[in-house]
Parts: sequence; C-alpha cells; structure tokens
Amino acid sequence: MTSEKASLPATIKALRVFVAGLETGAALPSEADLADTLGSSRALVNKAIAHLMAEGVLIRRGKKAVVQPIPTILRQVPTRYTTRFREAHGARGAFDAEIRQHGLQPRWTTQPGEQEAPAHVATVLDVEPGTIVVTRAREMFADDVPVQIAVTYLPRDVASSAGASDVDSGPGGIISRLSETSNQQTSVTETIKVRTPDEHEQEVLRLPADSRVYELTHAARTAQGRCVEVTVHVMPVHLWDLSYTWDLS
Repeated sequence: MTSEKASLPATIKALRVFVAGLETGAALPSEADLADTLGSSRALVNKAIAHLMAEGVLIRRGKKAVVQPIPTILRQVPTRYTTRFREAHGARGAFDAEIRQHGLQPRWTTQPGEQEAPAHVATVLDVEPGTIVVTRAREMFADDVPVQIAVTYLPRDVASSAGASDVDSGPGGIISRLSETSNQQTSVTETIKVRTPDEHEQEVLRLPADSRVYELTHAARTAQGRCVEVTVHVMPVHLWDLSYTWDLS
C-alpha cells in the first residue's frame, strides 16, 4: 500500500470482509494481528475499526472491538401502538413487545421526575415555556446492548390520572394507562431527524462521536385535539429500521 490516503479505503474494505466471516458478538484480534492478516498497518487498521464502529458494524466492549451482537430492530408504525401488540403476553409497552418479537431480551431503566418543558416540547404540548411537566426518562437495552434513550413529557394533570410517577407502568405501558382515563390517545404524529449524538448519548449508547442517531419526536393527541404526551426517542441509526403504514382510503 503506497500511501495512507490511498490505502485506507482498501483497509476498510478488507476489514469489512474479515468481519463478515465472524460470528455476531465475536471479538476482533489485536490491531497488530489484524494488520498482518489484512496486509496493512496498525494505524490504518485502527482507523478502519473506527469507521466500522461509526457504521455500527462493530461495537466496543471494554477494550475489545466486537462484531455487532444484535440484528437491526424493526420499529413498525402503527402496529406497535395497537393495544393487542403493546399488551401481548403481558408486555410493558411497545418497546418490550417489539424487542421480544425479534427474539431478544428487553431491559430498561425508568426514572420518573419533573422538569421545565424544553422549548420544542412546550410548543407541541401547547403550554407556556418553563411549565413544569412530569417526565419518564428511560435507557433501553436489547440483550444488554443499549439501543435507545427515551424521555416522555406529560402535563401534570394527565400524568396524575395515569399514575405516571410509578416506575412500572403496567401491561401495555403508559399508553394503556392513558386509555383508561379521559386522556385516551387517538392520533399520533412522529417527526424524525438524523444527527450526531451528544456526549451523554455517546456514553449511554456507547457510540463514537461521528456516528448517527435518529431523534424521533412522538406526539400523541386525544379525540379533542389535546396533546397529552410527547416522547423524544434517540436511537442509533444502524440499529433501527423505521416502517410506517397508513390507509389512503
């Protein structure tokens, strides 16, 4: 290889082929051994590993680079929001159900709290900026791989009626609890943008700074048009496929 500039793409291509021959979750050899195997330099192998990590082909476990251990997760709307799907086999909501549907083990932490509504959330909830709202902050895992951060924002009266301060929201999750009140959701809008993760997201989701995440803002309204829930989901692009279906009749 004549130069670093010319040989880096070749090293990435060779590493991609090498990784494709490994089992999911397998650890890569040392960079020195990989350099010998790929006919490259250790410096270029290091950059190639970083490139595949940004794509999500590899992840970091401790000091080791390992092959992505879980498949891409399909987030299918509107199926995931139906009562039948969210409550299947006692699932605690759509995330629980969809991760199990992929043959993976879901796990999450939930931190209920209160805070001032961020400006963009206040706009969607139609409340004054700085209004105190109830929050549910979650870090979400599939087979112990972090796959999503989600923060739900609820007006205080809505949260009180649904018992949103409880860590366990019960079968079907918070949407099912709202359906048992006068704040039943009947329509949903989801707005998606792609960006790089901030430092907190990099740490929780174990992402390099140059990776990409979806920021998906979910807003749910009642039949009367009141927005009763905003949830901001942050999801590594390489781990999620987003599918939307609707009836045009």
